[in-house]
Amino acid sequence: MLEAMYKKCPLHTTDAGLLVLRIGVGLIFIVTGYMKVSDLAGTVAFFGTLGFAPFWAYLVAFVELIGGVMVLLGVYTRIASKLLAIIMIVAVYVMRHDMQTVMMSFSVLFSTLALHLAGGGKYSLMKGCCGGKCGGSCAEGGKSCGCKGDCQCGSGTCESKEGTDMKCDVGGTCEATPHTH
Repeated sequence: MLEAMYKKCPLHTTDAGLLVLRIGVGLIFIVTGYMKVSDLAGTVAFFGTLGFAPFWAYLVAFVELIGGVMVLLGVYTRIASKLLAIIMIVAVYVMRHDMQTVMMSFSVLFSTLALHLAGGGKYSLMKGCCGGKCGGSCAEGGKSCGCKGDCQCGSGTCESKEGTDMKCDVGGTCEATPHTH
């Protein structure tokens, strides 16, 4: 009975899960980035104690803040989460002697990696861009994949037949269009 209720609930979807993950990861980085940006002198001093030049303190502070906003909104989620994952890899390495900090950093690292692999999902601002598996680029309005083979539109996957391109509609679904070359 519980399983039947679970299947009927429209919130139990991969896209809803990606939205919750984006909100959590985005807020974590917005808060930590804001804390660094609001006290840049302290951030530079702390990074100095770890052996990093001031440049890295500024870079990390602004990447965390801006990247957090991008992840939260679902704008270039894969790019932002890749940059944030790099920051977390360095954080895990630098803080490797403090197990509690390392475990927390690992959690955030794997969350950013999950977002990098899955993308922002259907509930993101840039859901129509298909720069996923096929390596296509966003065409006019971000609606056309312009590729053959597997093409991601939103969070779904479309497989094109030979001689067709996949096109994403506004709802994030894919449809085949005749090949024009």
